[in-house]
Amino acid sequence: MTTSGRARRYAPNPLAAGALLAAICVLAVRIRVPEHGAVLAGALFVLHFALGLTDGLVRRRLFRIVVFAVFLFLAQLLLVRGQSVEARMASGMLMSLRFVNIVMASSLFVAATDPESLAYALMQAGLPYRYGYALVAALRFVPYLQEETATVLAAQAARGIGVDRPSLPGVYLRARYTFIPVTVAALSRVDSLAMSMEGRCFGLHAKRTFRRRIPFTAADFLMLTLAIVLSALIV
Repeated sequence: MTTSGRARRYAPNPLAAGALLAAICVLAVRIRVPEHGAVLAGALFVLHFALGLTDGLVRRRLFRIVVFAVFLFLAQLLLVRGQSVEARMASGMLMSLRFVNIVMASSLFVAATDPESLAYALMQAGLPYRYGYALVAALRFVPYLQEETATVLAAQAARGIGVDRPSLPGVYLRARYTFIPVTVAALSRVDSLAMSMEGRCFGLHAKRTFRRRIPFTAADFLMLTLAIVLSALIV
C-alpha cells in the first residue's frame, strides 16, 4: 500500500485516523435515510479530491465502486419480493450508499496512513513490540512477494508455459506453476529473517526503545474529537 506524494502532505496519526474510520463506518451502517447517506458519500468524495487522490488508479477504483453500488441497488430493486417499489428503491439506495461510504472511508484511511506508521503507533499505544514487528515484517514482505511472483512468471513464460494467457487455463497454469516456487522462496526468506532475529536476541526484553515516534498533533486531536462527536450522534 503506497500513497502519492500529494497524499503525504499531511500524515495523520494512524490511531486518530482509525478511530474516525470506525466512527464513519458505524455511522454509515446506522443511517436509515438515503439522503443522509448521500450527504456522507458526497463529503467523502470531496475529501478524496481535497487530499489530491485523483490519479488514474483511484479514478478506476472509484468507478468500480460506483458500478458495484449500482449492481447492489438493481439487485435489491429486482430480486426482493413482498415490498412496494418505493420501499425496494429506498432499501436499495441505503444498501448501495452503505457500501460506497464504507469503502470510500476505508480508501481514505489506506491512502492517508503509512502501514509502518500504523504499526509504530500501535506499539507506542501499548501493543507488545513483538506483535508490532510481525505486522511490519508482513508489510515488508508484500513487495518482495510481488517481485518474486513477477520473476517466476517471466521464467515460466520463457519455458513456454502459457501463464500469460487471458483465459481460464492460463489462470490455472499461473496458479499451478507460481504458487510452489513463490511459497518456497518466501519460506526461505522467513527462515533467514527468523535466524537473524534470534541471533540478535529479539524479544529478550519486555520493552524496547523506538528510533521513530509517531506524533499526535492538534489536527489529530481534532480528528479524534470528530470521531467522538460522530460516536455520540450514533448513540
